[in-house]
Amino acid sequence: MKYIAQCECGQLKLETDSEPVLELRCHCRDCQDALRADYATIVFFKMDEAVVTGEFAEKIYLAESGNETCRQYCDHCNTMMFDRSEGFLHLLGVMSDRLQRPFESDPSCHVYVRDKKPGVEIPAGTKQHEAGLG
Repeated sequence: MKYIAQCECGQLKLETDSEPVLELRCHCRDCQDALRADYATIVFFKMDEAVVTGEFAEKIYLAESGNETCRQYCDHCNTMMFDRSEGFLHLLGVMSDRLQRPFESDPSCHVYVRDKKPGVEIPAGTKQHEAGLG
């Protein structure tokens, strides 16, 4: 299946024919702040099997895990698109809401649940990690 993700204005785009390696829902405060949302749902693809076109801006910071994390935003419309982390070498995280249909979000786990906002429900039986995966 071909996966396509793009920003609001369409100038920053990802295309890949490879299947996602991992999908998770992150409740850390960094993700909450970056997206201005309760959590981020991130779908990871192999970086060398994805083609990214367009211009982006980067914000690099040190995550709570101690890994350097890079968030990439569209340089024109400021849509957050990608997440790259030293903790996930060779993988490119894509914000799931940027993936075009027929993609159906189905995270395999939730991370940083200790920072989960009140009222956010995690389905029974879903793997949960108080902090990150590592």
